[in-house]
Amino acid sequence: MRSLRTHSRISLQLLSFTLITLIAACSEEQKSEKIVVKVNESVLTKTMLDSALSAKANSAKLKDEFINDWIETEVLYQEAVKDGVLDEDDFVTLLNRSKKELAGIFYIKKLLSENEQTPDEDEIAKYFNDYKDDFRLKDDLYKLNFLRVKAFDKAVQVRSKIIESSWDKTKDFFRTDSTLSFSSENLYRHELQSAILLRIVNSLMVNETSIVLEIEPGTFSVVQLAAKYPVDSIAPYEIEKENAKNRLIVLKQKEFVKEHIKKLVEEHNLEIERYTE
Repeated sequence: MRSLRTHSRISLQLLSFTLITLIAACSEEQKSEKIVVKVNESVLTKTMLDSALSAKANSAKLKDEFINDWIETEVLYQEAVKDGVLDEDDFVTLLNRSKKELAGIFYIKKLLSENEQTPDEDEIAKYFNDYKDDFRLKDDLYKLNFLRVKAFDKAVQVRSKIIESSWDKTKDFFRTDSTLSFSSENLYRHELQSAILLRIVNSLMVNETSIVLEIEPGTFSVVQLAAKYPVDSIAPYEIEKENAKNRLIVLKQKEFVKEHIKKLVEEHNLEIERYTE
């Protein structure tokens, strides 16, 4: 199932990439760029490959899948051209219909970029309170405070200060020390990739501070468990606020587009012939 989803994602990326390439081809620039693969006169450059894959998807395996899909698509396209498929009535009809649909998609994208649907604070809070059940956690969530520093002795010193006072007071005390990196992160259990970090977090009580750890080579860390929210619970609003905002933006965009289309329909002269079979 995972491989099917991955293949589908690659196919969608390839389709989007092909459309963009058709719209904005730049053959002169391609000549001076590093070519990854070439099929007759068509080329896939390194720049084109990197832009087609997101940073997270830019792995060797996904690159190979994308390249193979690109080759198959290009070979089939060139054979279709030679075979006269592009001149067939069915192809032209489907192409024109797809062109209209694609134009509509780009129009809506442009429309939304020019009419931002940003909710205010009250709208976000109301949405969260009205739909709290939609924000139930699918995994344990941890609010973690991190201290990262290159020197072990400095990490020990700062940890002692944290235990003597508090995390916030210690952070304020060392605010001018550029060698220290303080951060607060909300991480789900499945995001704790380091076995050391997962073991330490599971052993900590809320507001308890860990020993000095070397989670990353050459970097010493101190971790404090600020809060824990178990699976199926509802995290506080301040944690889910951004999630609630993004969901509300999508809803507002859908409503805006719906009303805009309704207005356009009213402005156009429509002649609809009703019929029954």
